[in-house]
Amino acid sequence: MQRRHYLRTLGALTAGSGLAGCADSATETTSTGERSETPPATATATATTTSTPQPTSRTLDPYRSWLVAPTPVTPHTYEFTHLSLAAVRRDATPSFAESLDTYWRQRSEAYFGVPIPVDALDAVLTVNHAGDPDESYRVAGGSFDPDALRSALAEAGFTATGFVDDVQRFTRTEDGVRRVVGLHPDVFLTIGAPDATTDPLATALDQQAAGEVHTADDSGLAALVDYFGTADYATGYELEPAEDTYPLSNAVATGRRLDIEGDTTWTERVYVLPPDATIDRAAVEDKIETRHAGQPIEEFRREGRIVAVGGEVESSLVRLV
Repeated sequence: MQRRHYLRTLGALTAGSGLAGCADSATETTSTGERSETPPATATATATTTSTPQPTSRTLDPYRSWLVAPTPVTPHTYEFTHLSLAAVRRDATPSFAESLDTYWRQRSEAYFGVPIPVDALDAVLTVNHAGDPDESYRVAGGSFDPDALRSALAEAGFTATGFVDDVQRFTRTEDGVRRVVGLHPDVFLTIGAPDATTDPLATALDQQAAGEVHTADDSGLAALVDYFGTADYATGYELEPAEDTYPLSNAVATGRRLDIEGDTTWTERVYVLPPDATIDRAAVEDKIETRHAGQPIEEFRREGRIVAVGGEVESSLVRLV
């Protein structure tokens, strides 16, 4: 199936390049000046015009540039899911697209800490990188209304605590877990971290700007992301070394991609093997059929370290969550 590009470039607020990433080189960024700190905001969490930096253009595309770690990574736990709502709205049937929007409309508050209008969301990246599930983080790309979201964040108990470059920081601590939100017209970040963690928002933005993404250290995940390209939906994770020997037991990463085409969806189950690994195709297909019930095997592909099986399913059977 032909791989897709996003429906549009996310809203640019100023001329010039914003944060960007690429598959094989470090990310570059225009200078935004030194980081600024402002005193905690009042209950309305509204920054004054003199204390608010002029926002630059930021984007979640390509999502690989956001595969960072705001807190330390636990070995063999890094997992990501990327969903392009813009692509699904373009490619799916109207009823499928509406059902997806309904899902995010109902759950945005649980995922982001505040309700976010679904029509503001173009794409969402979720990362789990630590043994503690409270340390996951999520980045949404789209077109957001900062004034409306400042009010919503204040009502939800978040406190404005200054800026990291042009991204306004909000924090809330409950039961020893700190939730940090980064608010920008183009991106919305939410990060969970232990209360003692030093500025996880700054860590995430610094890593993203410098190109210090996790895939640079993990060639298996890098190969997986490269293979996925611009899939409508992609999810992948590292694999721990297997104690037993079986087909695909030497795989270092695995994942799944989905591409919507109206009433049907192309789905692939993908494994990344060590370089020069040998496989038994029949044994691999049997293992995937057993482990991943419902995965069609209409095509088998071996490309370098990649082993993938794919096929079409009815879109009504697909859940992009």
